[in-house]
Amino acid sequence: MRKKNKMVHRVFKGILLLFAVFLLAPAAQAHAPPCLVYSYTESGNHQFLIGNNTSQFGNNLTVVHNCENVSITMNGEFYAYISKTTSIPLNPGLYNISMTYENQTSNFENVMFYPDYLNWEANFDFWTNEPEVELIEKTLLDTRTNWAVFIGIGITWILCVYVYWNLINSFTQRNFIEEVTQ
Repeated sequence: MRKKNKMVHRVFKGILLLFAVFLLAPAAQAHAPPCLVYSYTESGNHQFLIGNNTSQFGNNLTVVHNCENVSITMNGEFYAYISKTTSIPLNPGLYNISMTYENQTSNFENVMFYPDYLNWEANFDFWTNEPEVELIEKTLLDTRTNWAVFIGIGITWILCVYVYWNLINSFTQRNFIEEVTQ
């Protein structure tokens, strides 16, 4: 009986020790992911992230976040308080944007917003137009090239013959005496 009591006491002590370890051990806490906030504009199939000294195309600023809420200030004035991903309509112009979330602030200065692609495509049409250049056919180009080569060869031959003729003529006039008899 005594052996049985010892055994019960050992099991009881083991369970008590295990229970004490679980109570004294710090509980593992799951940390929430860090708050992430970013914003962008869209124009056609293109998306532009905002940043300092950037140009944005589009009429809406989309703010994406996983925080409880985000406060947006533009040009020093309160603009929006959002709790989920939101698109904010904007007029074209220069903005200083400040986003405040979970005791953090992100500032973006000198952000220029231009109208959406569909509105400004016609205004910048001249960028894509190639200059008007007169193009000729390849056979005409080859013909003109051949004529230029042949005329160049002819002019060079004539100049060489003329120069050599004068050199030879002056050499013979100086070095050879002609005797005239009667």
